[in-house]
Amino acid sequence: GDPNNSSAVNMSVHSGTHIDAPFHFVAQGVTIDQLPLERFIGPALVYAVDAERYITKEHVAGIQLDGATRVLFKTRNSGLLHLREYDPDFVAFSVEAAEALVEQGVELVGLDYLSVAHADEQVPVHQAFLDHGVVLLEGIDLSGVEPGRYELMCLPIALVGSDGAPCRAVLRDLGTSTTSI
Repeated sequence: GDPNNSSAVNMSVHSGTHIDAPFHFVAQGVTIDQLPLERFIGPALVYAVDAERYITKEHVAGIQLDGATRVLFKTRNSGLLHLREYDPDFVAFSVEAAEALVEQGVELVGLDYLSVAHADEQVPVHQAFLDHGVVLLEGIDLSGVEPGRYELMCLPIALVGSDGAPCRAVLRDLGTSTTSI
């Protein structure tokens, strides 16, 4: 056989676990390669929300950030991630919830499904976050993660001029263990 293997990948930058940069919905927004790496490494709060269809302003009002600027939302979506077909009945953010998180000073928001918004609200929800420089971590699997405080590492591929990029997201328990999400 051949002395090596060489794989090729052809995919959307918004496939699987990925990060949306402001340029995704903001014409003059920052691209993925222009974002500071510090945004993707540091303390994070995994916050569980029991919601049917929307994460609302009321859901996020009670979050005790205690200085955390990265919040990952664990919903019933984690059970949908491994389905073969896309399920439009997922939990997403309302515009008001996005605005409330921006007001609280959050810099990175993660959700356990492929998008933070339903199809009919893609633009307003994404813009509510991205217009204010909040980057989005989408497609994370939090099914095996307990709510709490962790260290997040989710470095995007530095695709010059891109509106987003795939990433490998990892949570490290502030005790010892590391979990790929």
